[in-house]
Amino acid sequence: MINTNPAPLVLGRVPRTLAMSPDGRSLYVACEGGTFCVVDTSARKVTGTFACTAGHAVAVTPDGLRLYGIDVIEGAVSVVSTQTNAIIRTVSTPGGPRALGITPDGRRVYVALRDARGIAVIDTGSDTVIRTIAVNAHPFGLAAAATGHRVYVSDADAATVLVIDTTTDTVIGTPIPVAAFPRTLTVSPDGSRVFVPGANAHAVSVIDTGTRTVIRTIPVGENPVHVAVTPDGRQALVANLRSETVAVIDTDSLTVKRTIGVAGAPSWMAVSRDGQWAYATAFKGQTLLLLPTRSLTTDVGARPESVVLSPDGRHAYVTAAGSDAVSVVDTRDTEIPTGAGPNAVAVTPDGRHAYVAESGAAKVGVLDLRTETAVGSVTVAGAQALAMSRDGTSVYAVGGGRLSAIDTATRTVTGTLPVQQSAQGVAVSPDGLRVYVTDADSDTVSVVSTRPLAAVGMPIPVGDRPLGVTVTPDGRHAYVANTNAHAVSVLDTTSLQVVATVPAGAFPEALAVSPDGHRVYVTHSDPGVNSVTVIDTGTQTVTGAPIPVRHRPRGVTVSPDGRQLYVAAADSGTVCVIDLATRAVVARIPAGRTPTGVALTPDGGRLLVANSGSAHVSLIETKARSVAVGKTPFGVALSPDGKRVYVANSGSGTVSVIDTATATVTGGPVAVGGRPRMVAPTPDGRRLYVTDPANAAVYVLDTAGPAVSVTGPPLQVGVTPYGLAVSRDGQRVYVADSGAGTVLAIDTATNQVTGTPISAGVAPYGLAVSPDGGRIYVADAGADEVLVIDTAARKVTDTVALPGAPHGLALTRDGRRLLVTVPTEKSLVAVDTLTLTGTGAPFPVGSTPHGVALTPEGHHACVANAASNTLSFVEL
Repeated sequence: MINTNPAPLVLGRVPRTLAMSPDGRSLYVACEGGTFCVVDTSARKVTGTFACTAGHAVAVTPDGLRLYGIDVIEGAVSVVSTQTNAIIRTVSTPGGPRALGITPDGRRVYVALRDARGIAVIDTGSDTVIRTIAVNAHPFGLAAAATGHRVYVSDADAATVLVIDTTTDTVIGTPIPVAAFPRTLTVSPDGSRVFVPGANAHAVSVIDTGTRTVIRTIPVGENPVHVAVTPDGRQALVANLRSETVAVIDTDSLTVKRTIGVAGAPSWMAVSRDGQWAYATAFKGQTLLLLPTRSLTTDVGARPESVVLSPDGRHAYVTAAGSDAVSVVDTRDTEIPTGAGPNAVAVTPDGRHAYVAESGAAKVGVLDLRTETAVGSVTVAGAQALAMSRDGTSVYAVGGGRLSAIDTATRTVTGTLPVQQSAQGVAVSPDGLRVYVTDADSDTVSVVSTRPLAAVGMPIPVGDRPLGVTVTPDGRHAYVANTNAHAVSVLDTTSLQVVATVPAGAFPEALAVSPDGHRVYVTHSDPGVNSVTVIDTGTQTVTGAPIPVRHRPRGVTVSPDGRQLYVAAADSGTVCVIDLATRAVVARIPAGRTPTGVALTPDGGRLLVANSGSAHVSLIETKARSVAVGKTPFGVALSPDGKRVYVANSGSGTVSVIDTATATVTGGPVAVGGRPRMVAPTPDGRRLYVTDPANAAVYVLDTAGPAVSVTGPPLQVGVTPYGLAVSRDGQRVYVADSGAGTVLAIDTATNQVTGTPISAGVAPYGLAVSPDGGRIYVADAGADEVLVIDTAARKVTDTVALPGAPHGLALTRDGRRLLVTVPTEKSLVAVDTLTLTGTGAPFPVGSTPHGVALTPEGHHACVANAASNTLSFVEL
């Protein structure tokens, strides 16, 4: 999925380093030009600035009263009062100060002196250097453990880490070899591990402090420069400067569990005291990046209200009340292994299969996009580029000195034609009758007839070193990127003559044409250019300024609606998404190592990325699939066998049934009348209960057979029934009557209300039943609490205080944890059902969170954010 991070905080200055106050309320950001910005982390705004040139490295004392910062120009450490934001003292530390760390008791500051090959020790009582520890190294990074008596120092030149015992101020043991160029290092909160990013190795070394050995080297993004560890020690976040990504490492398994694309080059990181937010300085911008540490958020339809997850947790079904649809979201992206060197990919018109040029494996691989697996291959030596015919019957591969035609029905090569060894690009005409092949060495384009493969005339001279080629939708022109000529040739496909040469900027490489044929997009991968230019095909001129992309843009493709451009950024392991209306990069999607080729499925819903450096194809959902249902869909539920999704269409008085195998509506809408709100099936899957607040009724639907129908007259219940929940044994259905402030119970054997209504606060809404049926949890939308009803006593026996009024509820299968959405706080609260207290800080989600659903294992939750039109995927 494409993650949508919160908007960065604009500083108006280029940030470099930062430090968090011990209470987590303030963030001190050192910026270029000798200015510090003070950020209020609760309000997420800059509350003040002060002048100070000591921003190369900064740290705050444990009492929060002073900030120490390094001024590399003056060779000194400045001491700043955090109460007045004024420099109160300067401590001379000649010898190239580069990094510093403060001991847990706040009594000492250790300063790495790179040129002096030593560590200065500052006494914070007198703010004087009391000794200098000689080290046989050029210290660059330094970190003090929060526990024990250790300071860790990195030597970037030797790629080692030294350990200092602060009780004796001596180096102990031998240097620990780590990944190349360790500029910084970070100690875990419990002091058991040190995380050392190797900027030149694109990896993080993990040191066990007990054995003083590296226990794991973890590949991350390009040029990792800093690591921040969450206060609970569960996650280490790595700022990958060149990739413009943040890698999230699970500290138990010591593996990267996800990578977050960010809007800027992150260089220094800090984590909030509650561990829910990470902050990163954007090295190439003037912003502070704000990142939720345990959630991803993606766009879905308008006004998402409720959500349910498939039994395997792979798909989320979200009612988009403002779109009259259900959005189907893949909760995780897929990596499909391929042969060595996948560098190009093409998708069949029906979206069922993809073909991958695997140049290192001498074959073209075939992927089934329905099962998301490799299903075959065709032997083709050295394939460098692919082109799919519009009818999908043929794939053309170029490389290894030949053009090969592959029949997609039989998956066999049906013809070959010798071409130059330096042939690099291929494109097929819309009618499938011709193929155009570029030859980088002879500076020509060959035109080939496809039936059978045969050269049409002589090769056509174009510019110096032609690589990419594309054909307009009407087939009248072919555009050729001449890399060394810094121009694009326009070939008339009727006369086979070059009719225009467009100066397109330095080193053009790959091309894509818009669906309407009005624009051609050109990537420029030279390190000094790194951009996309846009050619107006009507005037054959470049229109507008180049669009900066960075990180060696290679393959490029346009969305079917012509609104987005996807560009593989080879050096960052990401794909850049460009909004063509604003001509700005709006997202960076993490892919594999060295992505080079990109292609979209015909509906634009999935992006395929050929990662030549990691031998796999990334399959990424670019937008949720939309299934049209009735008007204003609200409640949603999954059948126990996972084969059906039931949707309450509040605006049309119907229930829709979606077949999960095909993601299509099956059968006609089931009329129930009124304004159906919520739906819940019985555990045996034979019945579905539907609340209708407009008619103060509950409908019962027969779902046992292929056709779904209403059975019996509606049950009259209370005043305004909204939420409902079925007990795990299927004997009771509980209904929240928001208008009367009660909860009612329906006996499923008789389909009659049993007993008297249970008083349940001001406006009971969401419900959840404990696994043993002994408790009902009630979200009281009229108060800041969840009520706990004892079903035997039929009364509220406990309450759970919340930061705001609750809305949706979800309970883990073991009943130990209750998840509660709190719309006014934009948060998800986890409650321990044994103690009836919150477990940790609330999880930040989108605006006005309503529905919530749990994955089967209970480790993740999906939250529908009604006001921000998003779905948050939260790690619990």
